[in-house]
Amino acid sequence: MSAAAARRRKQLLQKKKQQEDLSSSEDPILLRLNSLLSSDEPTEDEAYEALQLVQSQVRRYIKLGEKKEAIGISLKVSTTFLTKKKASVCSQLLSLFSKIVVETNTECSDVLVKNVLDIDILYRDSVEQSDMDKEEKERLLRLHLQFLRRIVRWSADMSHVRFGNCELQEILAEHCWKMSFLAPPVKEEDNITLDDDDNEKTLVYARSDAMIHFALAEKPNRIIELLSTLPDPTATEEKMGRDGETACERDCLFTRAILVFIAVENLRDANDLLRQYIAFDTSRDIHQLAKSYMDKTDGKAPTHTIFCAMLLRVCEKDRAGPLFQWLLRSFAADLNSLKPDVKSYTTKIGRVYFKIQPPPSMVNMMENMMTMMSGGGMMAKR
Repeated sequence: MSAAAARRRKQLLQKKKQQEDLSSSEDPILLRLNSLLSSDEPTEDEAYEALQLVQSQVRRYIKLGEKKEAIGISLKVSTTFLTKKKASVCSQLLSLFSKIVVETNTECSDVLVKNVLDIDILYRDSVEQSDMDKEEKERLLRLHLQFLRRIVRWSADMSHVRFGNCELQEILAEHCWKMSFLAPPVKEEDNITLDDDDNEKTLVYARSDAMIHFALAEKPNRIIELLSTLPDPTATEEKMGRDGETACERDCLFTRAILVFIAVENLRDANDLLRQYIAFDTSRDIHQLAKSYMDKTDGKAPTHTIFCAMLLRVCEKDRAGPLFQWLLRSFAADLNSLKPDVKSYTTKIGRVYFKIQPPPSMVNMMENMMTMMSGGGMMAKR
């Protein structure tokens, strides 16, 4: 190789190295960003400046096809500012991160799941320990709920787990349950439906959603822990007809969890939940419940516990379609009173276990249910 060719090769290598270094310490954007990150107590203006720099850098990385770097910088800055109690800015950074992994079809890896789990803890601690007002805290917690939904949906799309990563489902379920304490109860006269924008602000929808995601996370023990904190049924709630009142909240949430377990063909955890529920519900005798279920003269409504026990036994048998349909008819009043509606679950159970094909009008409902299970839940529209 001639001296001129050697010099030319050296120049090309230096130029290539300079281009590579553009994304490191010589990049003015990253230099400024690192300066902002090094501040022990960044102001709100500095935090939002960092957000704009990250957004700019992410767009650049995406344009260059460097999705790993785009994900890395969004996670790094999010974690750093969460430790500095800047949850407001981080809510936008996390939204950016969720959009990156979705738009770039990034695989749901164990490393990314671990990052999300760590961020979830930091975010909630940052919000709860801050001195911001109640309305702002609630706003940030709702933004985090939206983030977790997108992440669970992404994990369902980009992993081999049918309804999404179980650990991500669990933190979404926990967050839904916590959000229920910020939500007002639903009044009968409100006539709330799933199409209303404010459904996610109601207690019944928040807790119902929590049961769905705990079931998909395969956590019957946690479901029991939470249900045991709810009050026993009142005499009115056990009365035949109930004068317009539904069954007790505890029973309704229990039935929803059982239906979800059965619908996704997880009979093991459904049976485990049933056994634990019967064991902790010492206010009612299971034998008396069974007797009352068949007795139409004792003035008491059919019980959720016995319905779920019978449903599980029926689903474990072959050619029990007619018995399944009779069971649904016998419990129709209670099932129809559950909010949100559970018809999509019972329809899927009939199709999966007994080859009972749903009417055309139910097909879209079932498809929506499957979408909801993988992150959409019953509290937000997709």
